[in-house]
Amino acid sequence: MTTQAGVIDHSSGDSTTIVDGATVADEAARFISAGVVPHVIGGERRESIAGGQRELVNPSTGNTFGAVADGTAEDLDAAVQAARQAYDDGRWRHLAPREQEARLHRLADLLEQHKEVTGDLDALDAGILRRYASYISQYSANALRYYAGWPTKMVGQIPPVGPDYVVQERVEPIGVMGVIKPWNGPGAIFAQVAPALAAGNSVVLKPAEHSPLSATYMALLALEAGIPPGVFNVVHGDGVVGSALVAHRGVNRLSFTGSVGTGRALAAAAAQTFKKVNLELGGKSPVLVFPDADLETAVAAATTTVWNNSGQVCTAGTRTLVHRSIYDEFVDEAVRVSQDLTVGNAFDPASQLGPLITPAQLAKVRSYVELGKSEGATMRFEGSVSCSGGNYQAPVIFADVRNDMTIAREEIFGPVMSIIPFDDEAEAYRLANDSEFGLAAGVFTTDIARANRAAAALDAGTVWLNCYQVTDAAVSYGGAKASGYGRSLGAPALEEYTRRKAVWSRNY
Repeated sequence: MTTQAGVIDHSSGDSTTIVDGATVADEAARFISAGVVPHVIGGERRESIAGGQRELVNPSTGNTFGAVADGTAEDLDAAVQAARQAYDDGRWRHLAPREQEARLHRLADLLEQHKEVTGDLDALDAGILRRYASYISQYSANALRYYAGWPTKMVGQIPPVGPDYVVQERVEPIGVMGVIKPWNGPGAIFAQVAPALAAGNSVVLKPAEHSPLSATYMALLALEAGIPPGVFNVVHGDGVVGSALVAHRGVNRLSFTGSVGTGRALAAAAAQTFKKVNLELGGKSPVLVFPDADLETAVAAATTTVWNNSGQVCTAGTRTLVHRSIYDEFVDEAVRVSQDLTVGNAFDPASQLGPLITPAQLAKVRSYVELGKSEGATMRFEGSVSCSGGNYQAPVIFADVRNDMTIAREEIFGPVMSIIPFDDEAEAYRLANDSEFGLAAGVFTTDIARANRAAAALDAGTVWLNCYQVTDAAVSYGGAKASGYGRSLGAPALEEYTRRKAVWSRNY
């Protein structure tokens, strides 16, 4: 079944409705209860061609609360064709740059006006704490604001080459972009999509199958903002749809956020059709705490980064490296500040950690906890879970961790903190860099010279000094080693979604 996407009915104002025991914005409830959440292809709401549906499950309760279209390669092909048509006919890339900017700003306005709705949707299907989900939606709006200023500035260069020729080096969009997003931050869609749109491309987005709601809603907001039909398409489904997106010859460029294994396979498959790929593959980020650090600040930052979103954050600083002279004090303080954390429903204002995304992810995290104990780490703290029915994992702190233990090597993607001692600066850098990952790192010290040495020594795409997980849409982001390649955010991201063309003209 196909229907025009139309404009979302925003008439409900501030009224609320109960969905699976949670109080959500009436607009969010109406969006879910309208029927199977559709794909958005070519400006139309579409059911799956094969009629497939997938249940929507609330990670906070384990209850089914709705359904989403479950796509196949056929649905993906329809989306790529719609994106290609929109690109080829120039309905977006040939639009006046000032008008492109106005519409991107309009979309940012809509995201900000309705971030409570997208926050409710992300809390329901991804289990993200309600207050954090609104922050993620604002993050998307901020990215749009930044990139909305670029269309009027995407100009070519005229290099001097002598009197016989006139040369223009043009900056052009690439074509159809394929974007595959994970479930741990579904509302952050426009961190990848905004630069692609600002550069004049069309986009086909495949959100994670477990957290599809906000992607569809935002695609409808994009149409409302005046982004032409076919420029931003959303297709739901599992890895079958993702594989079809990677292999499709009508897709020119890919951006993927996810696991190392999937990223490796995706890059190999994309090479068959010579697609450029941007990969953000997670990490095992170190947080280095030197003896002169402000201990209270360091402990607060180090614990917050692991407990944030229940550890389901790619930059989570799950390897905390602490100088031996303050090691015991640091561990005691980390345990103390974590003792009263509340694990619970994403909609409960008292909850400080929400559920994990699925029962399978919960089982995976629990297996790592048991592995840590069996390998000889000391479990200094395990919190408690007072609620039932959802995928809840209490926060865990391991001390006496060696860098060769599995819990220090592999990305757990759950609230498990490993604290590792070091004796001097050289050992700290050696341990920090002794990892296949290189996404981010944090350093806590009051010695500015040491901070600068650390920033140079650490093999990571982002280094935070006396802070952690600070971001801005104007500052690029990306990883090293197995954490992937390519940059998102900032001006460098535009280079990922454009190509240069040299045009030579001879003077007669």
